[in-house]
Amino acid sequence: MTRARALALLPATALAALLLTACGGHSGAAGSPGSTSPAPAPADLAHMQKLVDDADSAAAVADSDAAADK
Repeated sequence: MTRARALALLPATALAALLLTACGGHSGAAGSPGSTSPAPAPADLAHMQKLVDDADSAAAVADSDAAADK
C-alpha cells in the first residue's frame, strides 16, 4: 500500500472507529429491560402518527399531480 493511499484511508478509518465507539454502548433493542431510553408517551406517538399520515397524504397529492402532468 502506498503512503498516499494510507493517508487517504485515515479519515475513513477514524470515522468508522468513532461510530463504533459511539454506538458500542447499546446492548439491547429499544424498549428492552436494559434500555436507557424511556418509552414514548402516548401523546408523542399520536403526534408522530399524525405526521406520518400528513406526509402520506402529501405524497398521494404529489403522485396525483405528477400523473396529471403526463
